[in-house]
Amino acid sequence: MELRHLRYFVAVAEELNFRRAAERVRVAQPALSKQIKDLEFELRVKLLARNTAGVALTDAGSVFLTEATALLRRAADAVLAAREAEAGR
Repeated sequence: MELRHLRYFVAVAEELNFRRAAERVRVAQPALSKQIKDLEFELRVKLLARNTAGVALTDAGSVFLTEATALLRRAADAVLAAREAEAGR
């Protein structure tokens, strides 16, 4: 699993719309959809319920959203800490 998978999932989970999420993360909608399907396959968990009415989080998706958001926040903190260390702070 890569950080981009988490970013893509968070965007879809927050937007509950693949088109808007694709615009947000600046990728084509079919590519975003494939990445989410690949993530679900890798995790062996269905994160999103897709139907003609739209997209909804599954129970597993809700839990994963909380954890993915925390992981992305920690990754951003790690980048900031490394930059501050390099700057001597």
